Amino acid sequence: MLRRLASLVASVALMVGGTPAPASAATVACRPGAGSPRCSVWTGKVAWVPDGDTLIVRVGKGKARSIRLIGVQAMEQHRYSPNPARRRGECHALEATARVEQLVRAGNGVVRLTAEHASSASRGRPLRSVAVKIGGRWVDIGSDLVRRGHALALSFPGEGAWDLAYERGSAAAARERHGMWDDDYCGSGPAVGAKLTVTANSIGDEWIRVGNGGTRAVNLSGWWVRDSGLRRYTFKAGTVVPAGGRIYVHVGKGRDSATDKYWGLPAQILTDVDPVHPGTGDGAYLFDPQGDLRKSFVYPCVSGCGSPLTGKIELKVKYGGIERITLVNISDRPVDLQGHVVIGGRHQHRFDEPAILAAGASIDVPLGGGRAVLDDSGGSVRLQTADMWTVTCRWWGTGTC
Repeated sequence: MLRRLASLVASVALMVGGTPAPASAATVACRPGAGSPRCSVWTGKVAWVPDGDTLIVRVGKGKARSIRLIGVQAMEQHRYSPNPARRRGECHALEATARVEQLVRAGNGVVRLTAEHASSASRGRPLRSVAVKIGGRWVDIGSDLVRRGHALALSFPGEGAWDLAYERGSAAAARERHGMWDDDYCGSGPAVGAKLTVTANSIGDEWIRVGNGGTRAVNLSGWWVRDSGLRRYTFKAGTVVPAGGRIYVHVGKGRDSATDKYWGLPAQILTDVDPVHPGTGDGAYLFDPQGDLRKSFVYPCVSGCGSPLTGKIELKVKYGGIERITLVNISDRPVDLQGHVVIGGRHQHRFDEPAILAAGASIDVPLGGGRAVLDDSGGSVRLQTADMWTVTCRWWGTGTC
């Protein structure tokens, strides 16, 4: 697919004469509001729109070239053409392309390109935030796409100015079931009403967990999971997640079993959270065979965050000497720790399976396999949801919460 797109891009470039990089640019605020970093800025004219996250643009008197949108990932097209009738792609792909074309036409084909770093690129294409001027104001195409549910938010290293805004826009689209967040947009799929869940772990052994909270087994044959980028794992025929059970898809290599599947990738793919850029993260997404997004897990949480454990758990930490981290249920009812993580320094303990803590009961949480891992001079331990919202935290010395 990428080779076919590259061939089409090359053909357009030849028609207008080569693809040199844009010359040096002026700078503007990357985004509206206080605290925005500065971005280089260029003005260009769109030749055509291959898909929902790629435009062919001529900058100034330069040559047309392929521009990759910062911060978004549209569903994949399989056939590209300036003629909409000739395009083919996955569910949601053509809608994204059509929306970008609509915005470009409304802006008379003129676009403003911005980037924190002029050298930023993806697969040889310059990475740029792209905006069109409509009604006297600049409209950011990436923001429009994620807010309408036409694309997933996708962080790019070094280009984080838009991450938080796009994550919030995507969360709003999910709440309102726009576009791909409408789980029967592509038609009525299998296992309607199934109580499936998705979570993911980006630290150490990366995995995506598909759980079934219902009373019936769900056949996942032909379903697939993906991250926010292009990568996907498709479940083989006969894969079943039993009632009350779960299946882990490990990103690395291993031998498949009924409950553990292995993607076989040579490197980690799930983006770690960057504390300097609050929106930087990733997601895990479960699609059915016809292309409907059935469940998702996006981290860090930026909207509608919370936990059923709030106000019900006391966190006790003893550092120095024999370390001890304890969770106490201070409520008058049992609580389930599943879906929560205790984090101290670079170590974590996850509650990925049901873990019932009776009213008034406590549990010691091991970090580092029983070794001392906390810094006596200062640090913190926190209880978080799996999508990284802090339920409670304790700090000491130079540490902070």
